[in-house]
Amino acid sequence: MQDWKKEAERLKLDEGLSWRECAMQMQQKYFPDLDSQEVIEKIRGYIRRTPRYKEQRGIPVKVKPKEDKPKKIDVVQNFEPATLDANWKGNKTVRFAVVSDTHINNKYTQLTYLHQFYEECAKQGIKHVYHVGDIDDGEQMRPGHQYECYTQGADEHVAEICRIYPKHPGMTTHFITGNHDSSTIKRCGYNIGYTIADKRSDMHYLGADCAVVNLTPNCTMELRHPWDGTAYSISYKPQKMIDAMFGGEKANLLFIGHYHKAEYIFYRNIHCFQAGTFCGQTPYMRGKSISAHMGGWIVEIDVDGEGHIQRIRPQFIPYYVAIQDDWKNWR
Repeated sequence: MQDWKKEAERLKLDEGLSWRECAMQMQQKYFPDLDSQEVIEKIRGYIRRTPRYKEQRGIPVKVKPKEDKPKKIDVVQNFEPATLDANWKGNKTVRFAVVSDTHINNKYTQLTYLHQFYEECAKQGIKHVYHVGDIDDGEQMRPGHQYECYTQGADEHVAEICRIYPKHPGMTTHFITGNHDSSTIKRCGYNIGYTIADKRSDMHYLGADCAVVNLTPNCTMELRHPWDGTAYSISYKPQKMIDAMFGGEKANLLFIGHYHKAEYIFYRNIHCFQAGTFCGQTPYMRGKSISAHMGGWIVEIDVDGEGHIQRIRPQFIPYYVAIQDDWKNWR
């Protein structure tokens, strides 16, 4: 409450001064540009609207009935990853691809580049692609967000993903969901990950926000999609994540989504990647000075007879210029 309102209630209601006496005491302190009559009207208009004034004079106070608002579903980031066994067959080379943050249903999604990347994976004989979250752009992430989407509602979003996501014979996409995907869980408890996996036999849902994949008995890969904001330095967030890991719980490879960055570092014996994005820079990102590194990773690992990493060859396939209104090319 503003100071002058508190003062008006004290003088008028507690001390019982007249309107003019209140105005004389408040004019110089709060309203030097108003004459005394204007101050009286200002005080009178405020005091007579307050429930306290009405209660002191026996005037009935109308109380608005409380509206039955829908119960808010409290959703927090998942930190308990599910585990997938990749069924290593003893081969000395393990090859796979990684994508992230496709943000399908957003007008800035880059579907053409996503399909080109999958075609490159097919040419190189890649059988498994891992998606590190935000396959969808979600529902009303912030005020005005819906105007960035070319479809509306969870059913339309899921149908569009199942229709447009790349599909190649013999290739499986294993995916986790991210904070944008979880928007429907927050609003109505609906997890799109299960529905996508039911409708697309080539897409395997690993869980929300994180998952661990046993590429071999001695080579684990963690997929992680944080919910926090981007940092001033590209490598800052990955380094802090790795610093927080206990020695016995570290994965051999860590792929991080969410930040829309592409990066590879080797830190604390972890091969750490930021997975990039297949979404161009949106107006929201531009306003926040957040860049988008478009592209995906193809990774080849040499392992010994027990599955320990001996050599790693990461290859980032970049796409430099976003295609304007690319979503229209796939309608």
